[in-house]
Amino acid sequence: MSNSDNDSLLTNKIAAGVLTAGLVLWGANRLAEIFVPGEAPEKPAITLTALPSAAPAAVVGNVLESIIPLITGADVAKGQAFVQQQCSSCHTLNQGGANGVGPNLYGVLGGPMFGHPGFGYSDAVKGKAKGNWDYDNMNAWLADPAKFAPGTAMSYSGIKNTQTRADVVAYLRGLAANPLPLPTPAQVSAAQVSAAQVSTASPAPAAAAAPSAPSLAALFASADVSKGQAVFTQQCAACHNDAPGAAAGIGPNLYGIVGAKSFSSPGYDYSDAVKAKAGAPWTPSLLSTWLQDPAAYAAGTKMSYAGLKNDQTRADVIAYLDKNAASPAKLP
Repeated sequence: MSNSDNDSLLTNKIAAGVLTAGLVLWGANRLAEIFVPGEAPEKPAITLTALPSAAPAAVVGNVLESIIPLITGADVAKGQAFVQQQCSSCHTLNQGGANGVGPNLYGVLGGPMFGHPGFGYSDAVKGKAKGNWDYDNMNAWLADPAKFAPGTAMSYSGIKNTQTRADVVAYLRGLAANPLPLPTPAQVSAAQVSAAQVSTASPAPAAAAAPSAPSLAALFASADVSKGQAVFTQQCAACHNDAPGAAAGIGPNLYGIVGAKSFSSPGYDYSDAVKAKAGAPWTPSLLSTWLQDPAAYAAGTKMSYAGLKNDQTRADVIAYLDKNAASPAKLP
């Protein structure tokens, strides 16, 4: 066979191979168009439903719990004990009693708001004097005086437990010649419905974990003596003197208190509750514990003050008390 014949045969084989590959490719494309259409169908065979988005939690306002459903069954004796322990150092309770640091409380429930004769009320509460004291406004006032009337001279931080407020109000109700009528069944029912609506509302988001409390050293390092003096003047001066040699008032004189023996101020009649703790030096740490919650430190104390809950405020007050001395102690 000649070389030309071989070349012609090779050329034919190559052409046949190319033609065959083209036919296979064309056939594959046709099959793909049949089984996998190039255009999307009008309706998808499977519908994917989007995941439901989480609805924002309903925000429930800081609604104060009503005492109206609790008044009828309140414990008057417990209310009386609480008032005598926490309130009687500033308020008299007998009919015709003189005003003290605060006004006389006989006949207060049902009487005019901030209107007891002869008492000099602050402008902050005069602006809230609308009508008479009823169960609702007395509940709000006792829960948080500073929130009810910002700027009030009433230094008490409030009664946070609802049942205790009901017991106290039930006792105050009896301090009158004509006690305020008990809540009607309709008023009780309305208060219960309102409470149920609040309790069934979506809960508020969980609070973030509280940061760790700063050390006493850090608190005293940033203490502001002028702020401490302002807090003392507003919240403590009604019961305590702080001048050298001044007489005791409702509470003992506090001049030079830091470093002195606890509950040992000359000439002051301490309660048995604190006498059992007397003698230890008033270190800044011990003062901080006492000022945070006197009733927790010495159960049964006649110190009616609910305490300074803010750590930095306590440090400011202690820094002021420390400076208010002939020989200030060394703070941590």
